[in-house]
This record gives sequence, structure tokens and C-alpha cells, in this order.
Amino acid sequence: MNFYKNHFGMIVSSVIAICVSLVMATAAIFVDHLTFTIPLWVKNWGTAFLVITICGMIFPLTDWSFALGRKLNLKPETLPHVLLENTVATLVFNLFATLILAGVNIFSNAEIAGAIEAGFLPYASVNDMYIHTVLHDLPIMFVISFVCAFFITKVAIRVAKKSLGLDTLATEESPQNKG
Repeated sequence: MNFYKNHFGMIVSSVIAICVSLVMATAAIFVDHLTFTIPLWVKNWGTAFLVITICGMIFPLTDWSFALGRKLNLKPETLPHVLLENTVATLVFNLFATLILAGVNIFSNAEIAGAIEAGFLPYASVNDMYIHTVLHDLPIMFVISFVCAFFITKVAIRVAKKSLGLDTLATEESPQNKG
């Protein structure tokens, strides 16, 4: 479990997962031209939150970012390094969340199911609709997630520092001190 390595990482990951998933849930509704309803928004938020949380647990995104940063000779806590960290995390979170959100919004859509059942829409076209939606949504959702995550991460780090009474993010277990 990647983000359970320490309390700091867990707080940062939790704040990011909550905020980015809310942004992605809202964006998915508007980007896909769906009717905004509270139940759809909550369903999308729950789906995005679950996907982002699980990705944060499975993939060592911070370790990957710092390893790549070392290969590129970037100094930690500089703007280029922060942008690299944000890019790596957003690529993974965004890819999985967009794949799942598009599936949830298409394959569990009552209107689409009704059109298939009534014979107005062949099921094979729903698969094409899914592929088109994913290809359409990925770049848009990436930009939205990237910009939001850049600011949300700063807030999450402040929350974690304040909660734990820390002055710096570098600890003995930090990726900054590896390699």
C-alpha cells in the first residue's frame, strides 16, 4: 500500500483523492453533455474517488516521480520537479478514472439501455460510443485534473504539515532521500 507508508503521505493522498475526484466527477458530467443531477454527481464522485484511491494505493507514483526526477537531474521541491510529479500522478489517476467514469456513464445509462431495448440503438454502437467518449474525454480531463491537482497538492501538503506539526516534507522515508 503506497500511501500508507506514513501519516504525511496518507493525509496528502486523501485530500488529493477527495478534491480531484470531485472535480473529475463534475467535469465528466459537463464534458459528456449529461444532465447534471445530484445522484449522477454522487455516483461519479464515488466512482472517481474509489478509482483514484485504489490507484494511489497500488501505484508508487511519488517514488516513480522522484526516480524520474533524479534521472532528469531535477531538484526536489522546484517547479520543474513539482510539474513532473503532478504529470506522473495525473496521467495514472486520469487514465483509470476516465476509463471507469466513461464506462459508468455509458453502460449504466438508463436512456442508452432503453434505446437498446427498444431497438433504436444496436449494442455494438454502445461499445463504439465508449471508445469515442474515452478518446474525447482523456485530453480534456487530463488538463482539468492537471491544473486542479497542481493547486490541490499544495493545499494537501499544507494540511498535512499543519496536522502533523511538520516544517518540511522531507523525512527519512521520503522519496527525496532514496536513490
